[in-house]
Amino acid sequence: MLISTFARAATRQARVAASAMGGVRNLNLHEYQSAQIMKESGVNVPFGIAAHTVEDAVKAAAEIGDEQVVIKSQILAGGRGLGKFTNGLQGGVHIIDTTDVKEYAEKMLGGTLVTKQSGAAGKPVNTV
Repeated sequence: MLISTFARAATRQARVAASAMGGVRNLNLHEYQSAQIMKESGVNVPFGIAAHTVEDAVKAAAEIGDEQVVIKSQILAGGRGLGKFTNGLQGGVHIIDTTDVKEYAEKMLGGTLVTKQSGAAGKPVNTV
């Protein structure tokens, strides 16, 4: 999922509030799917575009139009920012220049991200 740098602060605040409430996982949704449902229900969410291919990621970054974007791997596990891809890329969340989206999307999409919650085998990244 690619979001503008302005939306990043709002996302961080939402994560802090959610972790403080605790909870049990009864529904498995990716971040971008949850944001879409909340938006359709009238909740303000940060602007973001999910991409399943490198080409879609480049188009999404162009549509956002900022000099920098946040590219986030979408897996059903926490700790994406501190995770490590099996191809050596450190972290599943990056603030990058729009010109670097293709490079990062190529490394992330189709890769396997290992986090504290994914287990040693990691999880495949099919969406950013």
